[in-house]
Amino acid sequence: MRLCQAQMKRRIGSVNALHHQKAVTQIKFDRTDLLRVQTPHGDPLVVSLTVADCLVRRVLIDPGSSANVMPRVTFDWLEIKLEMLKCTGNLLLGFDGKRVEPIGIVELLVRATEKELAESFMVVKIHPSYNLLMGRG
Repeated sequence: MRLCQAQMKRRIGSVNALHHQKAVTQIKFDRTDLLRVQTPHGDPLVVSLTVADCLVRRVLIDPGSSANVMPRVTFDWLEIKLEMLKCTGNLLLGFDGKRVEPIGIVELLVRATEKELAESFMVVKIHPSYNLLMGRG
């Protein structure tokens, strides 16, 4: 089972331990970047963030979401211990309008450029399009 998971990790390339990274490229936006953007627009912002000392790609930034959401598969890839999960009585409303009961909440360090914050993530069992969803925080 571990070999299959390792092959999936390598194939998808979604989560990489930082010690395997040689250089991290910083992305910054300024007003000149808006010259090529037709506003208003509804394009999603998808970035890479460092979470729990791992580089996580395909992170959807969704300011319309009231919670940070971590699919169970990302939780497993990050090799976070189940003991770190805290119980929650909250329910989430999915994109499809269905209610989703979180497995639990975990607090992890998230780094974007030079900023590092402790963020809470609701861990849910879903089939994700993204590795993380960062909501208002």
